[in-house]
Amino acid sequence: MALRIHFTADDLARTTVVARPDHMWELVNSLHVLQSPCPPSEYGPWLRHVRSRLDRRDLRAPIRCVTTLVPRRGDFPDFLTPPGAEDLGASLDRIRATAAARLRRELAAQFGPRTPPPWVRRLADGDRSARQDLQEALATYFHELIAPQLPLIGETFHLVRAQHGHDVLEGGVERLLRRLPPCIRWTPPTLTADYPLDRDLHLRGRGITLIPSYFCAKAPVTLIDPDLSPVLVHPVGHPPPSPADPEGLAELLGRTRARALRALNPPCSTGELALRTGVSIGTASKHASVLRRAGLITSTRRGCMVLHALTPLGRALARRR
Repeated sequence: MALRIHFTADDLARTTVVARPDHMWELVNSLHVLQSPCPPSEYGPWLRHVRSRLDRRDLRAPIRCVTTLVPRRGDFPDFLTPPGAEDLGASLDRIRATAAARLRRELAAQFGPRTPPPWVRRLADGDRSARQDLQEALATYFHELIAPQLPLIGETFHLVRAQHGHDVLEGGVERLLRRLPPCIRWTPPTLTADYPLDRDLHLRGRGITLIPSYFCAKAPVTLIDPDLSPVLVHPVGHPPPSPADPEGLAELLGRTRARALRALNPPCSTGELALRTGVSIGTASKHASVLRRAGLITSTRRGCMVLHALTPLGRALARRR
C-alpha cells in the first residue's frame, strides 16, 4: 500500500521545507512510538526517560487524554497539527481556537460508529472546559516528555534540513525528492511513499511542505483532508550503530570516546554524534571536548550547530588496528 503524491511543474516550484521542528507533529509522532509494542531501538533512551518520569509523577491522565485522540494505529484529527506555528504555545492557541464545525467533523470521522468518551463528545460540541482540558493535557505531555529531547530533535532536524538545502543547490527540487528516505520514491511526476493504505494526493499547483520529524519512526505521515495545505512528514533517517572499536583504542581512550572517534567519519554535529554513539547530547559534548583538547578533533560552529571533524592525528588513530 502506498501514498501517491502527484506533482505538476508548479508544485515542484512551490515545494518547501519547514524552517524549524514542528512541535505538534513531534508530539503526535512520539505517541505512536510510545504506544508501539516493538519501538525502534533508537528511541530506547527516550523511552527510558519516559519511564523515569512516570515513576516520579502521575502522568496517566494527560497520556490517556492524548492517546484517545492519537491511537497506536489509525487516523488522528488534523486540527492537532496546525500549520505555521512558531512554538508550542502558538500551536495550542490555534488548536483551542478550532472552529466547532471542524471539531465535530474530524472527531466524527475518527471515531466513526464507536462511542467516544464523554469528554470527547463535549469537545465535539465546542465545550470550553473540554478544550481547556485538551490544551492542558497536550502541554503537560510535551513539557514532561518531549521538552528534554528538544536539543537532540533540533540538531537532528537542522542537519537534515541542511542536507535538503544542499540537494536543492546541487540538483534542484527533484534531487531533493530523489534523496528522501528509502520509504519515499520519486518517479516523476509522482512521489510514492509507504503508507498504511492506498491513497492519491493531487497537489493541483499548491506545492507541498516537507517536515522532517525525529519521532516519525517508519512511514511518512500526511493530513487526512486533501483540501488542507499539503504536507509530508518524513523520517529523519537515524544513522546505523558505529563500527566496533579498533583493537586497543578502547583501552587507550575509554570505550565511549573510542566509539565517538570512529563515529566522526564523516564529520557531524554534537546531536548527530549523540545519535551515532547512543549517548545524550551532554555526554557527547563532553567527550568531544576531551578529544578536542587531545588534538584528535576540531570543532567549528556553523550557525546553531557545532560541527566536529577528525584531525589528521585523530584520523590515523581511528584507523589504526
